[in-house]
Amino acid sequence: MSRAEVEHYLSALQHPLAGVLTELCTLVRQSDPRVDETIKWNAPSFFISDHFATTGVVPKGGIRLVLHTGAKKRAVPLVVTIDGADGLLEWKGTDRAVVSFDGDEQFEACRERLAAVLPQWIAQTQLRD
Repeated sequence: MSRAEVEHYLSALQHPLAGVLTELCTLVRQSDPRVDETIKWNAPSFFISDHFATTGVVPKGGIRLVLHTGAKKRAVPLVVTIDGADGLLEWKGTDRAVVSFDGDEQFEACRERLAAVLPQWIAQTQLRD
């Protein structure tokens, strides 16, 4: 799978916030020149050496970005710490956080902060021994 498949997914998406999801995907792509993408877990997912972010639509109408530490559970969970994410990320553990958007205005209000969070997440999750 490739960017072309992600673009096809986005262009075929029938959702009121499809434009927000497209903008969110663009923001993730721009966070690091090494970022690649695919469809995984039925949504656009982003990786460098391992998956670190997966987007999706929320059943009640919103858009979400799940930041995680890979496609497979680690024997020892990776602890991620992010500066400037207070109130932006909803932590689901030390190795996973979610940010959700209910509309264009909410996404635009968080865009700069999210743009600052993504490189930090990548730096901590794409390291290899």
